[in-house]
Amino acid sequence: MVGKIRILYFLEDRAQEGFIKAMIERIAEEESVPVEKLIHDVRSARHGSRVFNEFKNFLKDIAKSTFSEAVLLVVAIDGNCKGHNDRIKQLEKMIKSDHPLRNKIIFAVPDPHIERWYMMDQKAFKMGVGLKKSPDMAAYKCKKNYYKQLLHQTFKESNINSLLGGSEYGERIVNQIDEMEKFSKVDAGCQSFMQSAKHFFRNITF
Repeated sequence: MVGKIRILYFLEDRAQEGFIKAMIERIAEEESVPVEKLIHDVRSARHGSRVFNEFKNFLKDIAKSTFSEAVLLVVAIDGNCKGHNDRIKQLEKMIKSDHPLRNKIIFAVPDPHIERWYMMDQKAFKMGVGLKKSPDMAAYKCKKNYYKQLLHQTFKESNINSLLGGSEYGERIVNQIDEMEKFSKVDAGCQSFMQSAKHFFRNITF
């Protein structure tokens, strides 16, 4: 029997935080789980290039603390053109079989980067940010910082101020998505994340 649902997050940056937390809340609502039941507990990596070492240390720390009482752990790491399956396998190898959260983890792997998820639904992106026109973008382009640069360029050309590189719009964009199921099918990693989250909320007992 679960009262509050404590969700622990291991994320790379603020851009992931706003978007992925909002996705979790949308999915929970669609599965008839009240958002007010959710307690978000966010931990972010401090060094992008050392994110895997930080994840190892994070796992060790939560095994020794009350964090292990979390009902769910959401781990988000950008795919960086490696693909979500390879990234997930890489992460799973770091989790010991007896870790208290071993069977309570779902993965979000935006490939190549989270900024692509921001712009996948052009209508939601336009409405969430307040744009008159959505940017032209490749369906998938494996090029370093392509989507991040496109996001910044779009803001600059539209005279929209952003102190956080666009990450402050993550929640607004997610809230403008009409059909989450359709949205997730655009990207295999997004679909995998959404299916895992749906499975979790469908099987939780209050």
